[in-house]
Amino acid sequence: MSGSLAASCAVLLTNMPETVKTRIQLDGEVTKDGVTIPKQYKSLSDAYIKILKIDGIRGLQAGLGSAIGVQLVMNGLRLGLFGPIQSLIKNATNCNQNNFILKVVSGAISGAIGVTVSSPLYLAKNRLQSQSRYFQAAERYTYKNTFDCLSQVYRQEGFFGLFRGVSGALPRVIFGSATQLSIYDTIKSVAIDKFHCADGIQAHFVASFISSLFTVTVMNPFDVISTRMYQSSGQQTVYNNVIDCFRKTIQGEGLSALQKGWLALYIRLGPHTVLTFIFLEKIRYHFLTIDAFSTDVYTSDGF
Repeated sequence: MSGSLAASCAVLLTNMPETVKTRIQLDGEVTKDGVTIPKQYKSLSDAYIKILKIDGIRGLQAGLGSAIGVQLVMNGLRLGLFGPIQSLIKNATNCNQNNFILKVVSGAISGAIGVTVSSPLYLAKNRLQSQSRYFQAAERYTYKNTFDCLSQVYRQEGFFGLFRGVSGALPRVIFGSATQLSIYDTIKSVAIDKFHCADGIQAHFVASFISSLFTVTVMNPFDVISTRMYQSSGQQTVYNNVIDCFRKTIQGEGLSALQKGWLALYIRLGPHTVLTFIFLEKIRYHFLTIDAFSTDVYTSDGF
């Protein structure tokens, strides 16, 4: 619950750069016929200005309902299961609670569960954010809202169509979640145990900021692929799997295409990571003061 609330609070502030990131990553995509869609954004600032000018603030906040849903489901599971999974593996293997590999594996497993369950909402978010009166994506849609998107996809492609792109999202979130949670947990522990920092906002900010830098660097290539696979319906772009999407993207646009939207992703994910962990710590502390028994659980899960 605390993970869902923390991430939902953060996404209210970070959905706008997420919209910009999505469009930049789709800008200049090559269709299945080998036609390259002309690029429409010169830079990150140009994308912000054009979206705000033509689509307004609602354009920048496109897909907000879906984005909140993603955070409630994905981060509720990802953050909520990290501690219990870590404890299960620790008990099964008798490894140390502060073992870095334990944190990486726990973060990867909790991330995989979260992204799979929330995949239909992420598909809706991705497609709604690409919709515009002027932005020419290779694949274009006209959905009214999240429910309209999900119902149309279900009618046209069936149940499994709702999970189109999940194979691209899994490595994105597995690598990202493993990096984010393990780095945050490790840096926070070092700050508190080695540098004797108080277990408060200063330690949480430093740990989450460093975590965000590592996370964005690891995630960005997978994020580009994930965005494109969720956007694809098989009409103008066809990606058979993650490797095929990597291959076609590099062949059509060069290796640098995998770094499209890095700054936009950091502007979105950097503050989101910092805010999520700060909110998470505060919300957990609030619940701990209500239920004294939870203190034992909190101090034992390493998060």
